[in-house]
Amino acid sequence: MKSRPRGFPTGVFLSSVCVIAGIICLLGCMWAAGDAGFAWWRYAALLLCASLGGGLIVALAAARSFSSLTRAAENAERRSAELSGEMANLAEAAERREEFIASFAHELKTPLTAIIGYADMLRSREMTPKNRFTAAGYIFSEGKRLESLSLKLMELIVSGKQGIERRRFDAPYFIREVAAVTVPSLAGDGMTLDMRWEPGEVWIEPDLFKTLMINLIDNARKASRRGQTVELFGKKEEGGYALYVRDHGRGMKKEDLGRITEPFYMIDKSRSRAQNGAGIGLALCQRIAELHGTTLQFESEPGKGTTVRVLLREVAESEA
Repeated sequence: MKSRPRGFPTGVFLSSVCVIAGIICLLGCMWAAGDAGFAWWRYAALLLCASLGGGLIVALAAARSFSSLTRAAENAERRSAELSGEMANLAEAAERREEFIASFAHELKTPLTAIIGYADMLRSREMTPKNRFTAAGYIFSEGKRLESLSLKLMELIVSGKQGIERRRFDAPYFIREVAAVTVPSLAGDGMTLDMRWEPGEVWIEPDLFKTLMINLIDNARKASRRGQTVELFGKKEEGGYALYVRDHGRGMKKEDLGRITEPFYMIDKSRSRAQNGAGIGLALCQRIAELHGTTLQFESEPGKGTTVRVLLREVAESEA
């Protein structure tokens, strides 16, 4: 902490002036004592007044000078604080740009994974015409989603867009769409996807909410081991339709659950980096959930896995 200038010691200064004035008067009186006709008390009074007046003038001049120095120091301190604030704003802006780049790269990777997976199936396996057509269809649809998603992420992250345009979707159809995109990456790691659903509808922005669900399944894949199963299911609940993603992997400690949606927070940094993680996915998922009027709810236990629940409220006909 910077030290501020102390107040001018006026009391000490004036006391010193009085003492000096008294000494001068005393010496003057002693010098004039030999002259019997000399009015020594008048001389003493004159010397005392002159000394006190001179000391007062000096004290006032010093106080004024000190006041000017104090104001200059305060101005310098205020300017320093302003510069520190400007530097902090610049640093924050740079951090936001870096966060946007990391978020953008992370989310573009999600549809690319599906595109690469289906393209690899086309080039490396013998497939029936129907399966080839299905794989090509997913490559095309994910390519279009990649194009649409890039624009929506720009709006979401850069401009801080507060609202989205949602539509009614058949929940089972949406779950199958999410499953079709994530199956190749799970299969590549020796895992399977168990999906089930109850009839119902969800009111969502499809590209963004699909990104949310794919991210949750991708996190479940990273937390699981070869041979394990990731579950994706939906069911009607009081107040709306809930979507769940459950894994049976390494799980999380209770103290980590409250922080996992913070940007750049990674429970196991070495594992996350090895799997190309940036600590961005869940933070963006939480933001997408908030835009849908909901939030991510986590239940987890170390060694037993994690369940993520997203409840989408029912929408009245007048709101749709």
